Amino acid sequence: MAFARCQLLSNPLCLFLRPCQTTIRQFTTSPIHQKVKGGDLGAHLPKHVIPKDAIIPEYPYGESLLFKQSNRGLYGTSFIQHGNNVSPRTKTKTRRTWHPNILSKSLYSIALKKKIKLRVSKKVLKTIDKEGGLDEYLLSSKEGRIKELGPLGWKLRCVLMGTKEVRTRMRADARALGLDRSVIWEKWGKPNAEVGGEVVEQTSV
Repeated sequence: MAFARCQLLSNPLCLFLRPCQTTIRQFTTSPIHQKVKGGDLGAHLPKHVIPKDAIIPEYPYGESLLFKQSNRGLYGTSFIQHGNNVSPRTKTKTRRTWHPNILSKSLYSIALKKKIKLRVSKKVLKTIDKEGGLDEYLLSSKEGRIKELGPLGWKLRCVLMGTKEVRTRMRADARALGLDRSVIWEKWGKPNAEVGGEVVEQTSV
């Protein structure tokens, strides 16, 4: 009807009119959910990752007494610093405090196949990226790395070293160094030992 009425008009602009058509929406603003492989991708707090019955040796450097919140995250050697702001004109000193740049990040552990939500300093986060992941950062045997892990990082390291993947890797590294098989088995357990008809991994207590 709308097109027929336009033909009766003498105005030539009516020739450009078209009947109304419904358009189909070709896009969506809702997120596309895809199934991602590779373990549990939900963020877990450290207390949910560390078993309550896990036997963890005492941290050799102890807890921090001056910066206690660093005991609950990966802060490295960062701590609160105090100093003064000095006016360039009057040389007046004003007391101030510098806080470390702490971020809340969910970092993926390949050995545990989980994301762990941690409080991490920006400096430590750069080191983790440089090392190639959270597991590589925690499993480093350097004395300086052990010292900057803190109590929480030490517990996560012990949990990682109890996994089958890490034990297999450590045995391979020990064999590459030429260590005796009995020493390797005493430290990292015997691989693929059959107990009760099931293939399990023997570990030293």
